[in-house]
Amino acid sequence: MSKAGRPKAEIKKEKIVSVRMKPEDYAKVKRYAESQDKTVTQVMQEGVLKLIDGSQ
Repeated sequence: MSKAGRPKAEIKKEKIVSVRMKPEDYAKVKRYAESQDKTVTQVMQEGVLKLIDGSQ
C-alpha cells in the first residue's frame, strides 16, 4: 500500500517569508495570479527571482 499525501519535493522549501501589503496591492497580485493560473506564492517567488537574477 502506498503512502497517502503530497510527494516529497527534490528541493525542500523550508523558509517562510511574510510580507505586509496594502489591500489594493494584494488585490492586484491576486488578480494577476488568477489570470496566469498561478498561486500568489508562485507570483511572489517569480517576482523576487526576476528582480534578483533578471530571469524569467
